[in-house]
Amino acid sequence: MSSKSNRQSITQSFIGKQAEDLGQLISEQIKPVYLSLGIIVPVKSCSIIHQLDSEGQATVTELAKLLSQSHQLVKQKLPRLLKLELVESSNDPDDKRRILYQLTPKGSDQAELLSQYSMAQVYANLSTEINADLYQVLTAAIQGLKQKDLLTRFNEQTD
Repeated sequence: MSSKSNRQSITQSFIGKQAEDLGQLISEQIKPVYLSLGIIVPVKSCSIIHQLDSEGQATVTELAKLLSQSHQLVKQKLPRLLKLELVESSNDPDDKRRILYQLTPKGSDQAELLSQYSMAQVYANLSTEINADLYQVLTAAIQGLKQKDLLTRFNEQTD
């Protein structure tokens, strides 16, 4: 194997880091945009705000399922949203063991700002610039790995 193809092989084996770096870069770069618009929702919690805006109310388990996120991840994000008074909790009147979460009026206002100032066109422009539908590529990669995990793929290529 040539030195150049070996470097390319090593570089491509770190695609997970590249994906993580992309997520981190987007999170960092969107903060000043949100700040300029008066959006106080933590970047990585926007999906919860959108989902509660859509659903009205939900439990942690329901949110996790609807967002395709782990129960633990959703549960970790809620205290900050509660502290910012974007979300409030209440006991389910039909089952006191269940805690329901819903947006506060402040949270509803923030959900409206998130909808009004969607980043969809910004990402569409980036996709055009890089000549690839970024969302489609990432979604296809996620689906591909859900259908066949990396261990299976690794074992197939070494057989």
